[in-house]
Amino acid sequence: MQTTLQKDLIDLLNADYIPFRELKNKTFLITGSTGMLGYNIINSLVFLSEKLDLNITIHAIARNPDKVRTLFSKLLQYEKIFFYYDDIFSFKNNSVNYDYILHTASPTSSRYFIEHPVEIIDFAYKTTKHLLELARHKKSTFIYFSSMEIYGTPTTDKEITEDFISSCPQTMNSRSSYSEGKRLCETLVKSYNEEYDVNCNVLRLTQTFGPGVMEDDNRVFAQFARAARKGDNIILLSKGNTKRSYLYTMDLVSGLFTILLKGKPGEAYNIANEETYCSIREMAELALSLSEKKCRLEFKIENTKSNMYLPPTKFNLNCNKIKSLGWYPRKDLKNMFLSLISFWEECDKNM
Repeated sequence: MQTTLQKDLIDLLNADYIPFRELKNKTFLITGSTGMLGYNIINSLVFLSEKLDLNITIHAIARNPDKVRTLFSKLLQYEKIFFYYDDIFSFKNNSVNYDYILHTASPTSSRYFIEHPVEIIDFAYKTTKHLLELARHKKSTFIYFSSMEIYGTPTTDKEITEDFISSCPQTMNSRSSYSEGKRLCETLVKSYNEEYDVNCNVLRLTQTFGPGVMEDDNRVFAQFARAARKGDNIILLSKGNTKRSYLYTMDLVSGLFTILLKGKPGEAYNIANEETYCSIREMAELALSLSEKKCRLEFKIENTKSNMYLPPTKFNLNCNKIKSLGWYPRKDLKNMFLSLISFWEECDKNM
């Protein structure tokens, strides 16, 4: 019986608008290899390489050997994958010429953003600068994984295109360390493109989930998925008015390959499933509808303000730019939840 990830990989292989064969004999360097994005990208590269005889080489930077063995136990037999337990700041490996450098590594916890804002900014700038220098000297294509949060705190349902004039985040709020770090790195990427002719692109991601997200993840979609799986009530600490669109993990991977092989250098691309645009409350109600038990939505709205989360915002990303390259998302929000829950169930069976 095929796993959720295996089904996703077959769908990816059938994306005939992506010229996968151009990846033959290419070498990748990937940061954040044990994160959700790295997990899906690496699985996809190995699958494509084996199915299409592409002879792809993968160099992946990781921090935790045990997590690598757990996540990639079935891939370690692939002869052309190499893991480096190294600090991104100092990683060089001068003996290898990388065709593509994919910088996916980034903290994702709002609590970490406000507890370690200096480290957030430091990590964003220093790792991106170091990898861009690597791309410059090795003539690599560089992809930076950014965020919809670079658009600040928009408050209307108006569609946001890549040239949207940001409603800049508050600089005197430590929570802005994440969004301002991403903004700085985007400008750095564009600067390397213009000054040093580095072939590079920026992917502006909406909130993305699917296989590769662990069940102890504390982001809102994971909380809702756990509630649906266990039949628990969902408790919202706000009115749930924030609205955004979402994206399935393998739809992100197909978007990555689309931009990698068909995108215009030096450009930023929004990537989201526009059809999933909804409020937090609406997403919670959808998740509860998937549960076999009678569970309900509750509110526990606190009067005290916290800078841990963004104020109510509306990230209605317009994705026409990447769609003009032939890309389109395949998974709607309901099936994103079902796939994530199935992935967790498969993980439990393999423990």
